[in-house]
Amino acid sequence: MNILHISCTDIMGGRFTGYYMQEALESAHTVEMAVWNRTTDNPCVHSMSPGSFFYCVFAEVARRCDNNLGLEGIAGFSGWALPGRDYFKRADVVHLHVIHDHSYFSILSLPNLSRLKPIVWTIHDPWAMTGGCLYSFECDKWLDGCNFPCPYPRHKSLLQHRIPAILWQLKMRVYQRSDLSLVVASKWMQGRVESSPLLQHFPCHFIPFGIDIELFRPRSKAESRKLLGICPDQKVIVFRDNGFKSDQFKGLKWLMEALQMYEPQEPTCLLILQDGRAFKPLCPKYSVITPGWIDGEDLAIALSAADVFLMPSVQEAFGLMAVESMACGTPVITFEGTSIPDVIKAPKGGLAVPAKDSSALALAIQTLLRDDDLRDKLGKQARQIVEQEYSFQLYVQRHVSLYENVIESHKRGKQL
Repeated sequence: MNILHISCTDIMGGRFTGYYMQEALESAHTVEMAVWNRTTDNPCVHSMSPGSFFYCVFAEVARRCDNNLGLEGIAGFSGWALPGRDYFKRADVVHLHVIHDHSYFSILSLPNLSRLKPIVWTIHDPWAMTGGCLYSFECDKWLDGCNFPCPYPRHKSLLQHRIPAILWQLKMRVYQRSDLSLVVASKWMQGRVESSPLLQHFPCHFIPFGIDIELFRPRSKAESRKLLGICPDQKVIVFRDNGFKSDQFKGLKWLMEALQMYEPQEPTCLLILQDGRAFKPLCPKYSVITPGWIDGEDLAIALSAADVFLMPSVQEAFGLMAVESMACGTPVITFEGTSIPDVIKAPKGGLAVPAKDSSALALAIQTLLRDDDLRDKLGKQARQIVEQEYSFQLYVQRHVSLYENVIESHKRGKQL
């Protein structure tokens, strides 16, 4: 079986783009990728970036039109060029991933592509069912057309309040002429697809993301803390700061308030991944360590060093880092109302508290940090959940079964 993954990037976000499925499948199948931003020298990864001067100019014009008018990639040309590519011709199935980050892939090409090849599309966030929003928050206009005026336009343009309604109607017409099999990673996303007037008629398959459970595994807390320079007698809280001032989805505002409310009874360390500058004023109440952006072995060590992992997102389609934390035996604290409570099987793998409730979040932190037995119990249950539901091997097996089914279905459709 020849499998072609299409996404914006290859290695960056490789757990979401299909890049890491290559190694798992290469012994039995051929796996290739086509991406806009190619950063690897892997010969199985192909660049969809324009090569000739003409295509470079065309791509730049498309990008500027998209940016100025907020067209969400409608002017992109890569999808139209795919049928002429050898790697597309070789493919038995085409798997779309993140195709809306940049103006390189137009959904207008979906009807043509789905006539030529069976198409699987992983819906990573609600963009496919809205007029352009990645997440709709309290707005429910995505349920009936994103009608004018849009209260929360994603892009600034002359038509910013009207474009979402136009794009919603355009998606409706495109999807009606397309043959797609959808994949979602959480029950939360599955519920939205089933409620979406745009997507509800497509078959939707629930396949949670998988991780390397040998890499992400419980390690010695003492050794992990020693490697990170954390005192062994401290309690350790770990979370990710993707940028406090610009945050819309991760709930960092309420996390900050909760940490300000919580009064540690013993020395406590904040191990903050990625940024962390906004939390430095919490010293000396907490010691603060900011290792920056880390992944792989370093991330597994950081998660193993922690007593709790905080992920109080207000919008989240899956929450992969929560699963990685559970795999390391570290329970999660999150907000209700997103995918994460179901992903962690709260209260088995962690605690879920009312959304945007800083007091409840502070109380949950206190509950877990002061109750060693409960924390240990949840950590062990969290690891069991990951082993049963989130292994990468299971993730790959589920996709292979889906690919085989959609290939067979596409063949039957051609014969009719």
